[in-house]
Amino acid sequence: MISIDGLAVEFSGTTLFSNISFVVNDKDRIALMGKNGAGKSTLLKIIAGAQTATKGKISAPSDAVIAYLPQHLMTDNKRTVFEEASQAFSEALNMQTEMDALNQELTVRTDYESEEYYAIIERVSVLSEKLYSHGEINFDAEVEKILMGLGFERSDLARPTSDFSGGWRMRIELAKILLRKPDLILLDEPTNHLDIESVQWLENFLVTSAKAVIVISHDRAFVDSITTRTIEVTMGRIYDYKVNYSSYLQLRKERREQQQKAFEEQRRMIADNQEFIDRFKGTYSKTNQVQSRVKMLEKIEILEVDEVDISHLRLRFPPSPRSGSYPVIAEHVSKSYGDHVVFKDASLTIQRGEKVAFVGRNGEGKSTLIKAIMSEIDYDGKLSLGQNSLIGYFAQNEASLLDESISVFQTIDDV
Repeated sequence: MISIDGLAVEFSGTTLFSNISFVVNDKDRIALMGKNGAGKSTLLKIIAGAQTATKGKISAPSDAVIAYLPQHLMTDNKRTVFEEASQAFSEALNMQTEMDALNQELTVRTDYESEEYYAIIERVSVLSEKLYSHGEINFDAEVEKILMGLGFERSDLARPTSDFSGGWRMRIELAKILLRKPDLILLDEPTNHLDIESVQWLENFLVTSAKAVIVISHDRAFVDSITTRTIEVTMGRIYDYKVNYSSYLQLRKERREQQQKAFEEQRRMIADNQEFIDRFKGTYSKTNQVQSRVKMLEKIEILEVDEVDISHLRLRFPPSPRSGSYPVIAEHVSKSYGDHVVFKDASLTIQRGEKVAFVGRNGEGKSTLIKAIMSEIDYDGKLSLGQNSLIGYFAQNEASLLDESISVFQTIDDV
């Protein structure tokens, strides 16, 4: 059980949230909901120990393992995919290596009565007990199972992580978290870089194999399928619902209707009393009543209605030039990397005004086909753009290409 007690966070004098308290039980699967900027990601970081609260504390058993997958993460090293994922077991593997070395040392030592000999035996006993707590695990098989469940092909496991995009490296970090089998998993938008099959696999894993989970996600179907509890962060406080996301929406609607009703009744009551005060404040016979109502209004606590997230994009684009009837035409397009055929003999025609989705498993060539259309890679066959065709391209790793040292306005103004 992990306890969050009286958390408060302030940034430059602005309170993000205050006096937040709740308990995460062993099998809780919690959706953390709220509008953008409410403090959901900040709360996850505090629970994970990646950020410090202004006030309050997180209490957990000393042996509790809390694993955190942030919304944006870039790992890049020379390890292979398999080696990097295996780092989840680094502690156990290091203990096994140490124990093997100590056992080897015991076979050659003859000072059976020395303090050093007994110290080695004691250390081997401690290591053996810790390893026993991990159970009988085939580490290699577990690593392969998790990675392939998250969409990697067996041939990918020997490739260096640097070969993969940020989204795929995020999957490797997710694999490491799942392999550790932590007591609490914190996930911030985990489905952003997963295909449909991988999302389904993750759903099943979290429901059947994970312990406690707290997740932030805009994928409503994903949240609904895995969570049994919903905590809403709004206006600096939380509301805790012991239901899944769909049921939470209904209960939240009812709560806000009740808040609105109470708010309007209080407003009418205040207006009525203020009218009485203004009308009779100079009347001697009403002095006591006026003073009584003034004191009552001074003490009254004004009710609030929780804010509703009605934000939406308000973008206006200038009309683009009218393109030809067929903005994109592909004829017998093929792409291979060495002996690996990504796709072969692909032909398609996109008509003006069509909305087209490329769907398929990861690695089937969706992004590769788009890169071919953008002339970012070589290919076989013929790809042609229609007259006046202008293409806007947002790649998977587009966010990582932004210059974080400049403002949002500067970023847009430079386009």
